[in-house]
Amino acid sequence: MKKLAIAIFVFFAVLSALIYFTKARQYEAYIFEEKSSVVKKYQFNPNLANAREFDNLPGISSKLAQAIINDRAMNGRFNSIDDLMRVKGIGPTKLANIREYLTMQAL
Repeated sequence: MKKLAIAIFVFFAVLSALIYFTKARQYEAYIFEEKSSVVKKYQFNPNLANAREFDNLPGISSKLAQAIINDRAMNGRFNSIDDLMRVKGIGPTKLANIREYLTMQAL
């Protein structure tokens, strides 16, 4: 009985040591891993976007987002990003601010 207790103790001691050293190495890997300087920008197609996606753009209010959706429904799809200027409230400056978030590719 005493040998069984010693064997169980040794087993758990070795198991604990293995877990400890494995966790320590994983933590070190996270510390020394270089961070990427590249920031991915979220892009979406204005012909497929909903009002919430437009509302998240800088300078676009929920009212203007709904106006974009309504214009798209009334006048058809946007053939280019510049076609967004047909929506009242979007001028050259506002379009320049949101252009990097838009793409005409089907994603």
